[in-house]
Amino acid sequence: MKVHHFQALVIGALCLGAAVLAAETYNQHQQLAELQSAARNAPADPSPSLRRDIGELRTTLSTLSPQVAALKDAQHQHTRAQATLGQQLDELTASIRVLQAGQPGPSSADLSALDHRIGAAEVVLEKLSSAPRVPAAAASPTAPVSEKSKAKAPQPPFTLQGIETRGSIRFVAALPAGAHALSTVHLLQPGDSLNGWQLREIREDQAVFYVPGHGDRTLPIP
Repeated sequence: MKVHHFQALVIGALCLGAAVLAAETYNQHQQLAELQSAARNAPADPSPSLRRDIGELRTTLSTLSPQVAALKDAQHQHTRAQATLGQQLDELTASIRVLQAGQPGPSSADLSALDHRIGAAEVVLEKLSSAPRVPAAAASPTAPVSEKSKAKAPQPPFTLQGIETRGSIRFVAALPAGAHALSTVHLLQPGDSLNGWQLREIREDQAVFYVPGHGDRTLPIP
């Protein structure tokens, strides 16, 4: 009885081992089939895709090279511009220091007086532009004047300050006697009169005035 039982166990074990072996064989057969299928579907030569990637990389590098060169050139230009600007700033700083160390400029009172003088000159110029000119011939004396009467001519009632130029028009700047402010300066043209003295001619460094009763009088212009 025991022998039969043992034989049944051995036969059952053999059947189980055969089943396991069959299952393992089937699994190996499936794996082999999958490998064969993958081998059939795999590309014969993977190098074309690799060569394509390398070509694209080279194209990208060739495109980037000019951009890198342009960037380097722009950087050099920026460096040169910074150096030039730095030099200009240094020169400007030196100029400011020289100006600060120099003599002080005109005061506000001087500038105000000059402004009044310019305003008065502009008013006189407008009046002269709109007023009719006096002919020089009409202002000439008709009767001759002796040298003795010329010698006794009175002192000018003004002081000549110089010659002013407005465009192509020349004026003689005259300061009335007793006046000191720049705003009282008169700009005279030939034909204009100041305190009875009539300007007849403006020369390079002289002004010729007609003095009633005494004839012409030439005054130096400083």
